[in-house]
Order: sequence, then C-alpha cells, then structure tokens
Amino acid sequence: MHTSRTTSGFFKLATAATLLVVPLTISFGAADEPTGTEETKRRAVQDQSGPPPKPLKLVGDHWTPYTPPDPEGFAAGSTVHLIVPGDTLWALAGRYLEDPFLWPLIWDANQYITDSHWIYPGDPLLIPGKPTVVAETGPPAVQLLEPLPPGAGQPGTTEQVPTFTPPAEPPQAFEPVPAPPRVEAPRLAEDTSASVLGPVADDVDIYCSSYIVDEYVPPGLMIGDSEDGAKRVLGEGDVVFLNHGLDARLAAGDEFTVLAREGIVTHPIFDEVVGESVRMVGRLRVIALQESSATAMIVQSCDAVSVGMDLVPFQEIAAPIATPVEFRQYGVQLDTGSAGYIVDGLMGRESLAEGDIVNIDLGADRGLRPGDVLTVFREWGGSMEFATDDMYVTGQQARAERRRQEQNAPENYAQTILGQMVILRTWPHTATGKIILSTREITLGDRVSAE
Repeated sequence: MHTSRTTSGFFKLATAATLLVVPLTISFGAADEPTGTEETKRRAVQDQSGPPPKPLKLVGDHWTPYTPPDPEGFAAGSTVHLIVPGDTLWALAGRYLEDPFLWPLIWDANQYITDSHWIYPGDPLLIPGKPTVVAETGPPAVQLLEPLPPGAGQPGTTEQVPTFTPPAEPPQAFEPVPAPPRVEAPRLAEDTSASVLGPVADDVDIYCSSYIVDEYVPPGLMIGDSEDGAKRVLGEGDVVFLNHGLDARLAAGDEFTVLAREGIVTHPIFDEVVGESVRMVGRLRVIALQESSATAMIVQSCDAVSVGMDLVPFQEIAAPIATPVEFRQYGVQLDTGSAGYIVDGLMGRESLAEGDIVNIDLGADRGLRPGDVLTVFREWGGSMEFATDDMYVTGQQARAERRRQEQNAPENYAQTILGQMVILRTWPHTATGKIILSTREITLGDRVSAE
C-alpha cells in the first residue's frame, strides 16, 4: 500500500563543487610550435569563427567539446590557468603577459583549442612565458668624418680611408592583433541577443532528482543488507550486500541507481492521481560476486541510502543542451488549452524558485523533448471574497480553475508570467524539468506552456 506524500522542506546533501581558479605552478609540457599549414588554418579560424564546436562531453567535472590535456602530465615549472566563466584569451594575455595583443601566444600553446572564439570553463590553459621585447630604437647616430686630404685613398698612399657600416635594421613594431570576442560561460541567459548554447543542468540536477511513473513496478534487485549490520543510514563509501549475484548474471563493475519510492502524487488542482514519485538517491558499483548475492560499494549518494531500496541498471543521462528563448513578463497571453501544470517538487516542496527541479503533467505524448524551454505562468483567479467558499480555495490558479468551471473564464484578465523552465527528462505522460528563471515565487499548480 502506498501513502500520499506529505513531506515538506528540501535540502541537498550533494552540492556542486566550487572550483577555485588561481594561477599555480604545476607540471606542464611546452606546446609544439605549429607548422606553417597549422598556423594558416588557425588564423583562418580566428578571422571567421563558426558555430560552437560539437559535441559537448563531460570531462572530469565540466563540459567541453575539446580533449584537454591532463595537467599532471606536463613538465615541472610551467604555469596553468583553469578557465572560469567570463575569461577571454584577450583578458588572460593582459593579465599574465601584460599585453592583451599577445593572446595568440596563449592560443598557440594550447593546441587542443581549435577555435579561439570558444573556450570553456574548467579547461586548462598553459600560459607561456612573457616574450623578451627589444625596445624599438632608431639607427645609431652617424659620425661625420673630416674631408680626406687630396690624394688620400689613392694607390701609393698609406692613409686609411674611414669606412661606414650601415646600421642594423631596427626591430619591427608588433602589429596589433584584433581581440577575439568575449566568451561567456555556457548557460541559458535572459539576454537573447547573443546565441548561447550549453548544458543547463549539472550531475546533481540529473542524477539526484525525482520523476513520476504511471505505475511503479519493483525491479527485483535491491540492497539486502550492509557490511556493518548495525548501520542503517548509508552513504558514499559504504559497502552493502545485494539480494542477487551470479544467479542474476551480475558482473563485477556493474553499476546500479538506488531508488527511493516517495508515494502517490495527486494533482494539486484537480485532486486526481498523477502517478507515483520515484527519487534517485545514489549509485553503487558491484565489487565482488557470490552465487546468490553480490558485494557493492556506494560510489555516489544524494541523500540517505538505506537497506531495502530498489536498484535499477545505471544509465548515463546526457545534460540537455538549450538555446536562449525570449522572455517577456508582460504583454503575453498563452493558450491554456494546451498548457500543463506543475504537479510535484523535489521532496514535496511547494514553494519553488530558480534552480529547483519540478515535475509536470505533460510528457512525450505531448511532443516534449529534453532541452525544450517552457514558460511558467499563472491565470488570474479574481479578488478574494471573504465569508464565502473562496476562503477555502488556496491560490490564484485554484480560484481560476473554479471560475472556469463556473463559466466565469479567467482569460478576461492578463496572465501573470512567472518564469521559464527547461525539460531534463520525459516519460509518456510526465516530464522532469529545472526552473531556470523566476520573477516571483512559483507554486505547485502553476501552469506551463511550450509556446
């Protein structure tokens, strides 16, 4: 028997790592000088940059289309900078080489970057040493010679004719190189004047979220017990025993997602069953096998893992890539006939804002795909009428639905545009998304539209 969800409040045990980037001296190797052909290609890229390199892939703890080198493999004594949001080769050249026009030297030292217009936070940059600059000077002063006496320099004379050595050519002035365009961190921004393309969610958003299924079917594989029999609240690094092993064709190295059943989800407006909520709370890896059991280690935990939780095979989930969508807070009227509702928040949370994970009652059957950007809005529910049944109807959207049923359509007044969300995963009738923009508090029951 399943219980309805009543839990409120929310917290994350796993937080995104904050990367402190400072110039540091570690092992690096000097980059090879580019050949003439390579240099020609790279200059051509500089002159006309194309779209962002594809595809993006997860390297360590960040996303990049390149294959950056491992800093541990470089020779001692070199300097490295880890790219952070807002960095440009132009600014870094000014910082490290004391001249922004020397940015091509940094590009040349990092051959894995194929387009100087696109650099990605988390990638390492080898910083070359400052070049030795010869001061620009004019030709040396010419000493005027006294006129030669008559006959000097002619055959038979012993006087030497002074000779003049032409001065060496002065060093050529360094030709200014146009600065590359500023590269912002990949993120979904309100400013749609620039085409920004990048992941809109991190591992915590994707692998520590909940989702709604029509009907939950236990997979049969679960955590049978812990190595420390007295320990019931488990986390990363703990060793557990599974209830199947060789008999279920498990193999060493297999990874499984740990699931926590959260109960039946009812619609916040219509009070009907939407489905059952399942939350991903961690991941474990099989390290040893027995005939009818297996030993595994928890390698990731988003929340408390406990004995008896179900296990399903771990699947790599790609972070959705999204482009900016214009956001207008006023002067917008969305079609309510095709719009859906926010029906669930992580851990039962009801007050929502930017960065929160939510579930909606629209899914793949309505054409939604990961990366789609939806508008979050609320219909006008009318003024509160005290000493009436309105006192028992919570929220503008709930009152709007009531007026719709009473043929007093709320479309007569402007809708309140609350923000935007992006779809992370879809199921037949539901979808999981992340709120990426909120202008005010969002609540369960607020509406979403793909318009």
